[in-house]
Formats: sequence, structure tokens, C-alpha cells
Amino acid sequence: MPKKTLVLTLALVLVAALFAGCWGSSGSSSSKPSSSSSMAPSSSSVTSGSGSMSGSMSGSMSGVPGDGGAASGPVSGSMSGSGAGGASSSGSMSGSSSAAAPAAAPADGDGWMTRLVNAGNPLPEGFTVETVDIRGYENRPFDKRAAADLEAMLADAEAAGCKLYLVSGYRSLERQTALFKRKTNSFMAEGFSREEAEKQAAMWVARPGTSEHNTGLAADIVSADWYSKHSDLTADFEDTPEFEWLYAHCADYGFILRYPRGKENVTGVTYEPWHYRYVGKDAAKAIMQAGGTLEEYTGAHTA
Repeated sequence: MPKKTLVLTLALVLVAALFAGCWGSSGSSSSKPSSSSSMAPSSSSVTSGSGSMSGSMSGSMSGVPGDGGAASGPVSGSMSGSGAGGASSSGSMSGSSSAAAPAAAPADGDGWMTRLVNAGNPLPEGFTVETVDIRGYENRPFDKRAAADLEAMLADAEAAGCKLYLVSGYRSLERQTALFKRKTNSFMAEGFSREEAEKQAAMWVARPGTSEHNTGLAADIVSADWYSKHSDLTADFEDTPEFEWLYAHCADYGFILRYPRGKENVTGVTYEPWHYRYVGKDAAKAIMQAGGTLEEYTGAHTA
């Protein structure tokens, strides 16, 4: 009996061992590696998914009309960096931020100096400017920020033997309206219809709100004895020593010949050798050296 009992016990132990081995190979023990194995691809897919998102972001951004390569570069870099699981969020934000940041404003804040005013770019409603009277004149206001440069130019020209006369500086909208009407009426007296007369007048006198004189940055300048020989401003002024001095030196004081000959199709205004516009010294030198216009300098052609 003891022998049979021992054999039976051994048999039961053997069966139990076999049963436990089979359960372990197909049960939870093997499911752990399986679970671990299924998690690994998931983790790897996050990385590759991030990489793929980086690629798709880069592709889609570079395909946006008008969007430059610089924009897609930082977006792609920041997305793939964070997806790689090691890049810091500050590095990612810094790349993205630098791409989106606007260009820094010029140090001298010359936006007011190079404001483009013409038929296609009228002054905003309610525009105002602080002016001061130019020394030596009773009623010749000019933008306070540029008055000193205008006064220096007039004084230096006189010291050089080319005395100048400031015909006009800042004009109010009311004054500009009166001048435009007067020029329009002169063309109507020649037989033009009002519509055509206004078109012709606009080639000589800007419509109210589209004149540089309304900004306080434009100056009509001729020789001191001009009106002893002339009754109006004419292109003959270019034949004087005073014009030669102005053309050669105006940029040194921040001024340009605003409406040069041969640029009527760009400026929309006939040649005016007496009309000078303050734009600041850097812009003035660039424009005068190129023989260009403010429209070309700002990239805003009106023709």
C-alpha cells in the first residue's frame, strides 16, 4: 500500500508539473513579453509619428502661398525636436518664436520720415503733425522733427553763395483744396470738362490729402530772386546755380528731389525741380545716389 501510495503521489506531482508548465507557456507569463512587445512599437510610433508630423508640418508650411522657407524650417525643427523625446520646450519655442517675430524697427524710427503720400496713398483721416515756423520766415511751418535740417540746408546754401527762398512748407487741407480748385478752374477755362480738368490739375497740384505738403515734410524751394523774374514755379529752375547746389547737397540734410524728370510714370506727378521732401539722411542718400523716387524706395509703385 505504501508503495502504491508513493507511485500515485509521484504521478500526481508529475501531472501537476506538466499542467503548470503548459499554463505558464500560454498564460500571463508569456503575455507579459507580449504586452511589453506591443508597448514597444507604440513608443516607437510616437517617435516616428512625431517625426512624420515634423515632415508633414514642414511640407505643408513650405507649400503655403507666400510663405518662405524660413517659416517651415523652425516649425519642422521644433516639432521633430520635441518628438525625439529629448529637446526642451524652451528650445522648441525659441526656434518657433524667432521665425514668427517681426523685423526689428529701424533704430531711428524713420517710419514717419519715409511715409509715402500720393494719389494711391492718401493721409489717414484725422492726420495731424506738430509744426514750427522756419527761421527767417513769418509763415512757413514745417514738421518740428525736420525743421532744423531744413534751416541748416537753407543757411549752408546761402553761405555757399546760393541763397534760396522757401516758397512753401506745410499746407493745411483747406489750403490744398483752394490750390487744387484754382488749378482745376484754369484748365476748365481752356475748355476742358470738369472731370478732365481735375485729372489735368492733379498732375500739377495734388488733391487734398494726397499732397506731401499736408505732411509737413515737403518744401518748395527756388532761388531768392526767382519771383523777380517769374510769376510761378516752372521747370526753368533747373537751369540755375541754386538748383545745382540743391541737387548736389540736399541728401546731406535728409532731403530728396521728390519728382525727378523721367519718373512721371512712377510718381504720377510732372517734373518739379523745386519740390524737395524730407526722408531722413540714410534714405535720402540711397534715393539720390540711385536717381530714384520714394515710390521705388518703399517698393510701392503707383503707376
